[in-house]
Amino acid sequence: MPPFSQTGDEDMAEHGNGDVPGDTPDDAEASDADGDEQRRLPPPETVLEAVADETFGLPFADLPALSGADDRTVGLAMALLPRLQPQRRRDLLAAMQQLSEDDVTLDFDRIHLAALLDQDVATRILAMHGLREHDRLEYAELLTGIVADDPVSAVRAEAATSLGNFVVGIEFGMVPTELAERIAEALRERVEDVTEDDEVRGTALEAAGASSEEWVAELIAEQYETGNTRMRVASVVAMGRHGSDDWLPILIQSFEDEDDDVRAAAATSAGQLLLEAAIQPLTLLLDEEQEPDVQVAAIRAMGEIAGEEAEAILVRLLESDEPHIAEAADLAIEELQMMSVDFQAEALQ
Repeated sequence: MPPFSQTGDEDMAEHGNGDVPGDTPDDAEASDADGDEQRRLPPPETVLEAVADETFGLPFADLPALSGADDRTVGLAMALLPRLQPQRRRDLLAAMQQLSEDDVTLDFDRIHLAALLDQDVATRILAMHGLREHDRLEYAELLTGIVADDPVSAVRAEAATSLGNFVVGIEFGMVPTELAERIAEALRERVEDVTEDDEVRGTALEAAGASSEEWVAELIAEQYETGNTRMRVASVVAMGRHGSDDWLPILIQSFEDEDDDVRAAAATSAGQLLLEAAIQPLTLLLDEEQEPDVQVAAIRAMGEIAGEEAEAILVRLLESDEPHIAEAADLAIEELQMMSVDFQAEALQ
């Protein structure tokens, strides 16, 4: 089931890359290696006190105590966050996201929500990163406001991307009609506003792409024909999310586009359509004159499409002298075989 349920416009890199000082996952694992018994975590308030002491690194190994935060813990976190230096706030959110990737049972959503309206641009963006899989409808309400009103284009773009998950939910009938209409309108307004930053317009079109509404297909076609390079990339990405077989001829045509990003996006979207008719055209993107990103996108697309023809091509690519091609083929075959096993298991049920 799909998931949904005063600063300048600086680049994230200028705010720091989210590296986490203090304990690292390796340090935490090493400290636990002497015993099998699970380490007892301190109370959440103790962990927050340690976070507040910026003379020391973050208590990485203790942060799981903030998972599933109750109202009291959220209140303490909301009071603490504004008092921390911006870099400390960024590091805290980045650490939580790193922990969540290692252990999917951890849930720091309420802490990320507390940081969603932070004054620091990078902190707001990191908060949305941490909520990518958040499916509560209240979050969608917040995002529609952010995508329309946040003063920083990078934040608006991130909010548009996050709304893409809820667009999928709309297609499954899992979002109330009134909210679904507000989400659609928020994204449509961003795309149609020619004064808006191209990255915001592009991410909004990509997010809307999963919708079956007629205006979405019209916008995709319009931006493919008349948009600048960023909007053409967005339209090609949206074709894959839209999922209509009718886009395949345009995607195959885009394999010959002069822009590398358009070609790579076209390969990815062709894979999402899962049509075997795309396999032979995708081989054109394996030419040695193609950029590595384009080649890898084509290989991944073949893995998604699967089938005997795709697998035979991928097996041959294992012998490539180019490491990135051989590695991509190996991963694609592995995923292809996993899908085959899953399919067989379902057939036996």
